Amino acid sequence: MKKSLALSVIASTMIMAGGTISPMEPVVETAPEVAAVVESGSFGEALKNGKFTAALRTFYFDRSFDEDKSGKENATALTFGGIIKYESAAYYGFKFGLAHYSSTRLGNIFTREEGSGTSILGRSGENLAFLGEAYLQYDIGNTMLKVGRQQLATPLMQNHDLRILPSVYEAAILRNKDIPDTMIEIGFVDRYTGFTSKENEFLDKKTGEDGLAYISASNKSIEGLSLRAQYIDALTDTNARQSYTYADAKYALPFGTNTYIKAQFGMNEYLEGEDSTLFGAKIGTTIGMFSIAALYDKISDNAFQAFESGPMYSDWQQGYGPYEASTAFGGQLVIKPFDGLSVKFGYVDVQSDTPLLVDDFTEFNLDAKYTINDWSKIRVRYSIKDQSDESEALRFDGIDGNGGREDRDDFRIIYYMNF
Repeated sequence: MKKSLALSVIASTMIMAGGTISPMEPVVETAPEVAAVVESGSFGEALKNGKFTAALRTFYFDRSFDEDKSGKENATALTFGGIIKYESAAYYGFKFGLAHYSSTRLGNIFTREEGSGTSILGRSGENLAFLGEAYLQYDIGNTMLKVGRQQLATPLMQNHDLRILPSVYEAAILRNKDIPDTMIEIGFVDRYTGFTSKENEFLDKKTGEDGLAYISASNKSIEGLSLRAQYIDALTDTNARQSYTYADAKYALPFGTNTYIKAQFGMNEYLEGEDSTLFGAKIGTTIGMFSIAALYDKISDNAFQAFESGPMYSDWQQGYGPYEASTAFGGQLVIKPFDGLSVKFGYVDVQSDTPLLVDDFTEFNLDAKYTINDWSKIRVRYSIKDQSDESEALRFDGIDGNGGREDRDDFRIIYYMNF
């Protein structure tokens, strides 16, 4: 009944927004349009020529558990929010940006207690509202310096946009593109909002006592080959996980349509205990309206964790870990029957290599997107995560810390509006 009410509210929002629903080209999610450049005149003109943008969402989220065994409360919420941003035009290379982030519960369909576990409201189900971005940027030639609250776009540190709000960082970054087909970025991160910004603030000590330093690079100088890499170092001796390393490659194979092969490597270096390693591979191609892919991931020796990202080919739900040593196989099928509609089906089988059996499950995932017009689209996501019998037995044996995890289903409807 509640899901029906939520669907009605979202449908009403779409109708009020106006416009005929007709298939169109998919909306490509890109960075907001850069404001006009002002190299002379007054600072007031730079402000006048700045640009306001809005990336708004109506978001319904429902997570249900196997209540017969766990008794764990389901998590459900319906909210409206997103990002309203102003970015000035450039004035002698300088510009600044300010953005308000928010997520507000819609109506009284669901209680704040029900929304507390959805990560689209705060930990206690409270509304989210804070200054998410506040940065100063300087561009000269192929070099960019950006300091302040900002989104990042590196392999292991990115906006991790899985709910209504992304993750945001207090950071200083220096990016250079002088080398042809190459981007190099170095940065320092002091604090960040955490997963989906549900903390409603920038958190102290989330990056260790002294923050994190990183270097990231990408290269496309070889035809058909894309390379990325990142190294992150924790600038403190009290952080058990001392560093993060990651690299991946994608090569377009010279046959078929959009045929490719990917490979990835990751490592966490620990101050105590064995380091962890990640190896992964993915291969795919397109046949008419169908795109298919097979994937593999292997984590060895210790738990693996990205700082705030989802680099693993086999992970569609969390993207930040920590993940047990495990072996994963899976596949994906994407269908694009006409312009504007994309439907992805995914399946993965993850087998834990530790006695805890937390990451020991199969998961089915559906992700459907439909472009309504040039400023809005709707997305439906559904996943079924089924833990192994052995994992469930540990989870429900009544012994604290004995491992295992409960089954869960996630259902999401997101209506996007971008202005």
